[in-house]
Amino acid sequence: MCAQPAEPVRPAWPTRSPYRIEPDEGPQSIAELKTALGPWPQELAAFTARLEAVPVVQHLERIRDLVAEYRMVWLSRTHPAIRAAENAAAERDGPDPEGVFSDEVWADYDDDFELRPDAVIRAVLGDPTR
Repeated sequence: MCAQPAEPVRPAWPTRSPYRIEPDEGPQSIAELKTALGPWPQELAAFTARLEAVPVVQHLERIRDLVAEYRMVWLSRTHPAIRAAENAAAERDGPDPEGVFSDEVWADYDDDFELRPDAVIRAVLGDPTR
C-alpha cells in the first residue's frame, strides 16, 4: 500500500480570500461584528457611532451597507495576508523606486475610466517631456 501524501497545512485564516468576504464568512450579526471589532476600540467606537446615527427611514439599507463596510475592516485587521502586506509596506524605507503614485496613473483616465487620447499618444510614441 502506498501512503497518501499529507495535505499541506493551511494557516487558520478568517476567510478563504484576503480580497473579499463571502456571505458565510466572518461576523454574521451586529452583535458578532461588535465582538469581532473588540480588539480595535477605535474601529468599534466608530462602527457603533455610525450605527446609532442611521436615520430610521433609511434603517435597513444603511445598516446593511455599514455592516458590510465594517466586515471589510475586520477582514483587513485579521487576515494574515493583508497584515503581512501592510507590515511589509510599513517597513520600507521611503517610497518604492519602481512604484508609481496613483495620481499619475489616474491622470491618464477620464471620469468614465476611459484612457484619455493624450495618454494613448504618450503610451505609443513615448512622453516627450521625459
